[in-house]
Amino acid sequence: HRQAKRATELATVRFETAPGHQTQIDFGEKWVEIAGVRTRVFFFVGVLGYSRRIFVRASLSQRQDDWREGLAGAFRAFGGVTQRILIDRAGALVVGHDRDTNTARVHPAFAAFCRDWGVEVSACRPYRARTKGKTESGVGYVKRNAIAGLAFASFAELDAHLARWMVEADRRIHGTTHEQPIVRFERDERGALRPLPSPTLRVRERRVSRRVATDCFVDV
Repeated sequence: HRQAKRATELATVRFETAPGHQTQIDFGEKWVEIAGVRTRVFFFVGVLGYSRRIFVRASLSQRQDDWREGLAGAFRAFGGVTQRILIDRAGALVVGHDRDTNTARVHPAFAAFCRDWGVEVSACRPYRARTKGKTESGVGYVKRNAIAGLAFASFAELDAHLARWMVEADRRIHGTTHEQPIVRFERDERGALRPLPSPTLRVRERRVSRRVATDCFVDV
């Protein structure tokens, strides 16, 4: 009985979304040599559910600012906004679980950001990351194909490399759709995206308290 129950829980059905319906987002991390220093780099990865176009943004942290700026960068790169984003239960995005509705409680600041962009948020069930398998595969693809074995003279060089790599990735024949993501996007998905909002992304702000030392210096 336990084996049958476990098999039912693990059973997976591939779920395809309509054009413009969903973007799946996630973070991956990898140690990369930058300017001769081994650096821990975090990679935001966004994948359009229908066309499989991919967006990657590198950062040195995985705070909510990085999630927001990554998502905004993805929508700008795609030229529009999908109806929904699918996230996992990262601590920067989800603050708990509502037992009454059996849904995740999205962090208020991230929920406000998504309202500004006119996109709905859905979270995966706990311990079921394969629900967003498209971006899970995308993270692995970035690690294996985009940056494996490479070193960069600066972070700017890494950014420039990723920009070129995204163009190439969108022109590959995708293993599931058997089409180039960019062709599938231009044919079916571009027109289904919602327009970008007019307000620009808010500038990062961080307020800190410091005590002025007797020599009049302030440590930040």
